[in-house]
Amino acid sequence: MILIQLVLIAIIGYLWGSIPAGYWMGKLLRGKDFDIRAYGSHKIGATNVLRTLGKVPAVIVFVFDLSKGVGPTLLASLVPFFYGSGWGPTVAGLAALLGHCYPVFIGFRGGRGVLTGAGVLIVLSPLAFIIDAVVTSSTIIISRYVSLGSIIGSLTALVCGVLFFIIGRFDPTFIGKVSFAQMVFMVVGPVLVILFHYDNIGRLLAGTERKIGQKVNPEEHPPAPDGTSKVQA
Repeated sequence: MILIQLVLIAIIGYLWGSIPAGYWMGKLLRGKDFDIRAYGSHKIGATNVLRTLGKVPAVIVFVFDLSKGVGPTLLASLVPFFYGSGWGPTVAGLAALLGHCYPVFIGFRGGRGVLTGAGVLIVLSPLAFIIDAVVTSSTIIISRYVSLGSIIGSLTALVCGVLFFIIGRFDPTFIGKVSFAQMVFMVVGPVLVILFHYDNIGRLLAGTERKIGQKVNPEEHPPAPDGTSKVQA
């Protein structure tokens, strides 16, 4: 029975996470022939939407991508059938993260999962989310690199997951304690997000990474014949 519950919530989480808000935003604003994945970082996340389409569309996509993590994880947390002895929220969160990065609706080419993963963290560990948000935003403000903030934030979530689990074992009254299942997401999720930033890491090391505020003009940088753009973000 538990296996069936986990499979069902995984399917729900994956399909929920697969909703490509950034991709559809590009279609809505630029026309049916526009594919945001042909520009900037070639991703559908809020950062590429900001650089390609502007602030208002980016805010909308930001909120929507965050909700893709919150929704299925909260569903698994509140509905007993999907709880799966505590593993339901973790499975739902990981499935939503993978859905965002490999969305079935647009050929499995999506984003990097930062906001969707953060949405999962809101439900699983609000304290870790607050710490993570402070570290991530501070890194972005100081460095002007969204990718660096995302990577450092992912490492922060991972460390919080391990520490909160260990502290909770010794002190059951610890406000930030997490279960083993919750810790699994807080380790696996951030590792996946960091891996999805492999190209950003290369550009950061090479000093060619684009900083926040630098825009991509779709009219000035048309896609190449293979459907990609030479512009990086």
